[in-house]
Amino acid sequence: MDDLIDDSIFELSTEEFCKKYDANSLDPSIRNSDVITKRLKGEAFRKLDYKEYPTYKKIGVILVCIFVLPLRLLSFFVFFILCTIPVIVNEYIEDTKGNCIENKDSPYYQMSYDEIPKSKKGAFIIKLCMSHFIKIALRLVFAFNSITINDKRIRDKNGKAETAPIIVSNHSSLMDILFITSYYDVVPSFVALEWIGNVPFIGSVAKAMQSVFVNPSKGKGITKKIQEHAELWENGNIPPVVIFPEGTTTNGKFLIEFKNGAFYPFKPIQPVLIHYKFKYFNPCWVELSALKYFSNLLTQWSNSVEITFLPVVRPTEEEKKDVTKYRDRLQEIMARELETISLNYSNRSQKLIYKDYINNITTFEECEKRYDELYSKSK
Repeated sequence: MDDLIDDSIFELSTEEFCKKYDANSLDPSIRNSDVITKRLKGEAFRKLDYKEYPTYKKIGVILVCIFVLPLRLLSFFVFFILCTIPVIVNEYIEDTKGNCIENKDSPYYQMSYDEIPKSKKGAFIIKLCMSHFIKIALRLVFAFNSITINDKRIRDKNGKAETAPIIVSNHSSLMDILFITSYYDVVPSFVALEWIGNVPFIGSVAKAMQSVFVNPSKGKGITKKIQEHAELWENGNIPPVVIFPEGTTTNGKFLIEFKNGAFYPFKPIQPVLIHYKFKYFNPCWVELSALKYFSNLLTQWSNSVEITFLPVVRPTEEEKKDVTKYRDRLQEIMARELETISLNYSNRSQKLIYKDYINNITTFEECEKRYDELYSKSK
């Protein structure tokens, strides 16, 4: 972003700005220009990798498509089977629903999947498939040949790292889930909408991973479920739950507004940072369709990521009286470690509007009108 662009651009009316900077041009380089990005406050959502591929890079992509991509696609299907089928088969055999949830004689009668401890065999299969196999797939399929782990957690005299019931991470890509799943000490739970548990195949895996299913329309929201899960974790045998407080992906250069859900239980939190390094293609997912994103990701010779586990953070007595102070302190810790800043005026709703503009779905005037409506509702 060009720091020389001053705030005078916000003094222009929508019509004046649109005319001066040709904001309705269909040229992507204009719609993604620094001045329009700043006006629409889209700094956290632009791709950052509009640099033209040099000739050698284009040749490299062609060679990958011819010789490497077929092997990667084949490897994807092989590892997809290795990572999911054993988990699904074991879940079917153990029949958590029949033996526990619907069994009146079970101590877990009518409890949720995330509240029921896994058997030793089930835990072993989850660790093998969701951690070890995914680690291999990240390198062979997704070309993450450079994976750097920085573990800054406090350890006891036996070398065991301190952990927490809640894991909070910045969110830049769908790959974040795979990295946390495979490189954290245990395979954690994730928050998922209730209907996902009913999806064939995917739902079985989500249940086996003890996902925290939520349905806000039933009145028992995310915060309540997270608190219950965290309290069970403290009693042992339940994995921690991962939450992305930004609620959407960014380009990795900034942190955006944190939601309060992860912080209201006032439990210790384990911050995890994921930083993708790139020269031409940014593995962060902000504008591209899923097909185009994975096409770009799988046709790179090599991708690079750095994962940092920070020390566990606990709320102070003062922060227990004001959740925003706890939230803001943790966001500040993460931003400082990432060497970035927080843009708390940016959020998921704003991103969806900005994305429509970047993809030529809406005009600049329509974009600003939707922004005004969004900001008026938030006041």
